[in-house]
Amino acid sequence: MKIAIIRQKVGFGLGGAENYVASFARELLRQGHDITIIADFCTLPGVRFLRAPLLGRGSIAKNLSFFLIVKRILKKEKFDLVYTCARTAPSDFLRISDPLHAFWIKLGYRYGSPKLRALRLRHRTILWLEKKSLQGARKAIITNSKLVKEQLKQIYDFSYPKAKVLYNGVDLKRFNLELRQRRQTLRKEYQLITKKVLLFVGADWWRKGLDLVQKIMPRLPLDSILLVVGGRMRRSRKNIWYLGKMREVERIYAASDLLVLPTRYDPFSNVVLEALATGLPVVTSPLNGAAEIVRPGETGFVVENSPTSILRAVSGLLASPPCPDVCHKSVAHLTWENHVRAFLSFLS
Repeated sequence: MKIAIIRQKVGFGLGGAENYVASFARELLRQGHDITIIADFCTLPGVRFLRAPLLGRGSIAKNLSFFLIVKRILKKEKFDLVYTCARTAPSDFLRISDPLHAFWIKLGYRYGSPKLRALRLRHRTILWLEKKSLQGARKAIITNSKLVKEQLKQIYDFSYPKAKVLYNGVDLKRFNLELRQRRQTLRKEYQLITKKVLLFVGADWWRKGLDLVQKIMPRLPLDSILLVVGGRMRRSRKNIWYLGKMREVERIYAASDLLVLPTRYDPFSNVVLEALATGLPVVTSPLNGAAEIVRPGETGFVVENSPTSILRAVSGLLASPPCPDVCHKSVAHLTWENHVRAFLSFLS
């Protein structure tokens, strides 16, 4: 099939949704499909790339220009299937790859009134694009969690009958238990031999809940340390090390004891999949769609976003770590091959 996939940026190491599109497209290529990426920026080899530039300054101009240029490209080009992972229309399939703005606008900001916030031009523009993209999906709307599907029902009820849940895939060649065989070597390399290691992975620190993890650190044993991967570099403290962006984050998974991600909202955090695939237990929140794949007590805990609840879950996992093999097996079926097979089954 001749398939167009749409996202502003596409490539590994650029972000969760950008990694998703790159992995999805790569698997479609492997299965023999003809793939065109429509984006402002693409680093994925082997695909046809049609550039839809983000023009102007600020999110209003960039989002609107991308929407209009993509629409123009789709009028000129012919595809068997159009799969958008951005707020664009028309499409055959829309995958909701960003937090639903109509939901996020109510809880995702520290200050100000949600009602007043929704009146601002920036938010009104994003909400308009969000609705247009949902209305423009001809065949189906893919959500990566039941959480997002239910949010669609609450906010955009017209789209609910088209909604289908399809969990993300994970690269098991990269994230696997073989890495744990090098665990002691990696812990020595990162100077973690005597430490209890909590791992936080994410660039949007406030949305992902880094401040909540920081609050529990003084209440953990003195040999506990928090590694922060992603976001800007900061001066490290005695028990919090800021590592910035890392290309081989799987090495840090293998060297850590658990992943802590008390996110305030995530449609489906890929780092939960990656951690479990590497045998690492997870503590996350009910507002993370990926919480649906965590088995409480077996592969981690899903707890409310309060320091007390997070501390209790972290302490329990440090005292009695789950079996790495159980963590890995819980997501071993979520391969990219199975993900693409499930997606293609929606065509019939």
